[in-house]
Amino acid sequence: MKNLIYLFPLVMDIAVSGILFIAAFRFSEAQVPAWMVGSTMAVWALIYTALAFAGGCFIKPEKSHRILIGSSIGIALVSLGLLIFDGLYTQFLWLILTGSCGALFFTPFQMYMKRYIADNRSGIVRSTALYPGSWSLGFALGPLLFGLVSVKSAFVCCIAAGLLMALGFILLELVPKSAPKNDAAVEGKNSTDYSRFPDMVLMGYLVGGMGCLVIALIRTMGPFRGVQALGFTKDQMGIIMCLVSFFQSFAGYMLFFSREWMYKRLNGLLLNMLGIAALLGFAFCSSFAGFAVSAVLFGIYAGCFFFFFVFHSLVHPTKSHRYVAGNETIVGATGIVGPLLGGAFITPASSHWIFIAGAVLVFAALAGQQLMLARARCFK
Repeated sequence: MKNLIYLFPLVMDIAVSGILFIAAFRFSEAQVPAWMVGSTMAVWALIYTALAFAGGCFIKPEKSHRILIGSSIGIALVSLGLLIFDGLYTQFLWLILTGSCGALFFTPFQMYMKRYIADNRSGIVRSTALYPGSWSLGFALGPLLFGLVSVKSAFVCCIAAGLLMALGFILLELVPKSAPKNDAAVEGKNSTDYSRFPDMVLMGYLVGGMGCLVIALIRTMGPFRGVQALGFTKDQMGIIMCLVSFFQSFAGYMLFFSREWMYKRLNGLLLNMLGIAALLGFAFCSSFAGFAVSAVLFGIYAGCFFFFFVFHSLVHPTKSHRYVAGNETIVGATGIVGPLLGGAFITPASSHWIFIAGAVLVFAALAGQQLMLARARCFK
């Protein structure tokens, strides 16, 4: 039963990613300037940042399910609004409301899911793998849904999904809860006790923050470069965005049996080098096949850094509710800064430079991560 809760972030992100994708595509198709395409995600991220930050202060873990019910109903209403009022500039209103629903879903959900974790042993790793894997799969399916079926049908699906999520949270609260099993008792010597490791949340914020910045660029400037510079169609860009999130989800699920790689310098080096290679592929590949390969590589990188990001926030025994609010604030803030900076300085002819800049940012995160791990002398 406890693993079924990870279906909720999957469903929520189908709606959120679909809305973000269709907004960016509509503005790109209208041949508006790049800064306006970038502003679609920035508008969403602005309200997401504010509410995620506030959520760390006023959302209590024991009350999180009530907020989850409200945000689920909210995304259904937003989808209904998008279905009825589809004007180009009214997209900004719906993006603001989507950001509100997203922040009031993902921040409390991380508090909600920790109710199902017994202690700071290997159970935290499994939750960390399932959560990013699930919402990443939702981000994969959202652009695919909006890219391959009619917009009307996609929004009808989102309305139904939001209402079903609300019903699901209500039913979960009606089911009698049993105490979660102690992972240490179940796994014995195979269990890793993370309470003996130092607090590395700042390293998680650095790697995750830079990763979130470049993924914000991919989700907004990717359609801009693909449509206006390379001539890709809506279906092709839907597939590209789907590949990024599908392999992001795949990588997250593959980390289900992780032990201590999150603290190893070599693993950090390989992870960030993979991200750099993917970004350079986006910068210099002009074919659909080249873009697709870059999307696969970037998706694997993103799945690993999101695991890294969430793990170092959830693993703390007493501060995780504040740390996860910090995570969501970083996600929102980078969603503002990345697209606006990218959109302000590029044209279709120079769009490759934004991905080169992204590679430089990932290299900076790599340097900082290696320095922090070197100072934590207990890790190799």
